[in-house]
Amino acid sequence: MNRLAHSSWIRRLILALVTAAGIYALVHALLGDQETAEIGQTAPDFEAVNLQDEPVRLSDYRGQPVLLNFWASWCGPCVNEMPILNEAYAQESGTQIIAVNIGESREKAEAFASKHHLEMPIVLDQHNTIKGQYGISGLPVTVLIDDQGKMVDRVTGELPSLAFVKELMSRIQ
Repeated sequence: MNRLAHSSWIRRLILALVTAAGIYALVHALLGDQETAEIGQTAPDFEAVNLQDEPVRLSDYRGQPVLLNFWASWCGPCVNEMPILNEAYAQESGTQIIAVNIGESREKAEAFASKHHLEMPIVLDQHNTIKGQYGISGLPVTVLIDDQGKMVDRVTGELPSLAFVKELMSRIQ
């Protein structure tokens, strides 16, 4: 191999290594060191603010079953299931419902909540921290948490009906 070809090969190798290191650093910065939760484990605690700018902690709900729903206003299936979740919340079944808005501004989440007359608690995950803790990659996702704080089940995709949501709630009551 001549000197010019050798030099070119080394530059490409260095460029590849620098690129790989940059990608690793970016992924690490976005996801951090946190492990994602799995069924049967204690649900990761979080603190986020609701639409009234009050802090909400999952641990504040210990002793109560929780249906944790991850959503965004741009997600069609999320839009479809929000009235169903709101109706389930209004029926006060003993299961708490917390809607986690992913990656959107307070204004966008407030406008959506107002338009759809949502009464259930909505917390903001503007930097996708909670999303990362729960390993959420697509929306919507609903996580069932029992009164001891353990993750019982996870439903990916649109919740089709109030009867379905009630059945989910009955599994953690």
